[in-house]
Amino acid sequence: MSPEPVEAIAETPERRIAMRDAARWFALAVGSIAVAGTLAIVLVVGRLPGISEIVITDVEFAKRSLVVHVNLALAVWFFSFTAGLFCLLPGARALRVSPLAFVLSLSGTLLFCSTVFMPSATPILCNYVPALNHWVFLLGIGMFGGGIALNYIDSRMLPGRVASALVPREARFGLRASALVYLCAMLTFYGAYVSGSDSLLIRSDGLTDAQYLDRLQAYYEWLFWGGGHVLQIANEIAMVSAWLILLSRVLKRSAVPPKAAAVLFLILMLPTAVGPWWTFNSSSMTHFTRLMQWGIFPAVSVFMIWSAVSLFKARGGFRPGDLRSPAFVGFVTSAVMTVIGYLLGAAIRSSNTLIPAHYHVAIGAVSASFMALLLTLLPDFGRPLSSPRMRKLATWQPLLFGVGQTIFAAGLAVAGAQRKVYGKEQVVDSFERYAGLSVMGIGGGIALIGGILFMVIVVSALLAARKRKSLSSP
Repeated sequence: MSPEPVEAIAETPERRIAMRDAARWFALAVGSIAVAGTLAIVLVVGRLPGISEIVITDVEFAKRSLVVHVNLALAVWFFSFTAGLFCLLPGARALRVSPLAFVLSLSGTLLFCSTVFMPSATPILCNYVPALNHWVFLLGIGMFGGGIALNYIDSRMLPGRVASALVPREARFGLRASALVYLCAMLTFYGAYVSGSDSLLIRSDGLTDAQYLDRLQAYYEWLFWGGGHVLQIANEIAMVSAWLILLSRVLKRSAVPPKAAAVLFLILMLPTAVGPWWTFNSSSMTHFTRLMQWGIFPAVSVFMIWSAVSLFKARGGFRPGDLRSPAFVGFVTSAVMTVIGYLLGAAIRSSNTLIPAHYHVAIGAVSASFMALLLTLLPDFGRPLSSPRMRKLATWQPLLFGVGQTIFAAGLAVAGAQRKVYGKEQVVDSFERYAGLSVMGIGGGIALIGGILFMVIVVSALLAARKRKSLSSP
C-alpha cells in the first residue's frame, strides 16, 4: 500500500471562503496564547522560590490568573485552531455557520477573561477545566464552547468533493473525528451537569469557608472531569492530524495511507462514545482515567512509528530545505514530547507535581504541532515569512518552545511539591524542591521566549503582507 501524492491546490470560490473562515479562528487562537503567555509570567514568578513571596501578594489573583490562563492556553488556543483547520475541509457552501459560531466564541472568550479582575469570582482549581465560581465566567466559557460546537454543525463534517487540498486526505478523517469527539465531550459535560448535585453550590449555615470551598471543588471536579478527559482525546486526534499535514509538506505525499489513517482515527474516536453514558449514569470517575490511559497511546504510537518509517524510506529524496523547515522540526519536536509525556504518565503513583509535569509535556506536544503548522500554512494565506531570518527563526521556534516546556515539566517532576500553590502558600523545605522549582522557572522562561518568538514571526508576516499590499495599491 504505497502513500498517495499530495493533491494540487486549486484557487476556487469555496477555497477563498474556507480560508476566510479559518483565518478568523486562527486569529482567535493566536490572540488567546498571547494573553495566556502574559498571564503565564504571573504563574512562573508565583512558583520561583525567594521571589514568589515578594511579588505575589494576592494569592487569589494568582489563582484567578491560573484559571483564565489554562482556559486560554488550552481551550481557546487548541479548539479555535482545530476549528480553523476544520474550516479548510472540503464542503458545500449551502450550510455555513462558521461566522456566527466565531462571534459566539469570541464573545464568550472576552466575557470569561474579564473575571480575572473580579475578586468575588472564587477560583476552583479542578482538573482539565479549572473554573471561577461566578456566573460571568460560566456564561463565557459556555458561549465559547457552544460556538466551537456550532462550527462543527456544517456540511464540512461530511465527505464531499474536493474544494481545497490544504488538508491532505489522510488528515481529513482525523479532523472530522476530532470534531465528533469534541461534540461527544459536550454531551459528557451535560451528563455530568444533569447528574451532579446542585446542592453543593448552596452555602448552608454552619459551613466554614474551607468546607464550602471543598463542596465547590467536589461539584466542579465532577462537572468537568469526564468531559475534560474526552477533550484530551480530541486534542490528540487533532495533533496527529496536524502531524499528517506537516509530513505531507515534507514528503510531498502521504506519510500514512488514507485508509489506514481512517482506521487508526476510528480506533481513537470510538471509545469516547461511552463518555456521555458514564456521566448520565454517575459512573466512577476512574473510568475516564482508564479511557485516557489506554485509549490514546496505542493508535498514536502506530501513527508515530508509521510516520517515522515513511521519513526513513524517503531519506534519499529530500531537498536541502525539507529537513530545515517548521514542518519537519515541528513534527519531530511534538513526537518526542509525546513520548516523554507517555513516560512521565507511566511514572505517576500519587498526587504530586509529576501529574502536571506529564500534563504540560503532553499539551506542549499539541501546541508545538499547532505552532509549526500555522507557520507552515502562512504562505497559503498570502502571508509568507517576511525575510530569510524569519524563515530561519520559524524553523527552530517549535524546538525552542518544546525544549522549554520539557525543562519546565522536568523541574516540576523533580520538585515533588504541592500542586496549584503560589506565593506564600508554597512551602520550599528541601534542596530537591528548591532545585526542581528553579529548573521549572528556567524552562518556563525558555518556553515563554519560544511563545513570544512565535508571536513575533506571525505578526511580522502579517505586517509584511500589509506593507506589500499598500505598496501595490494605486
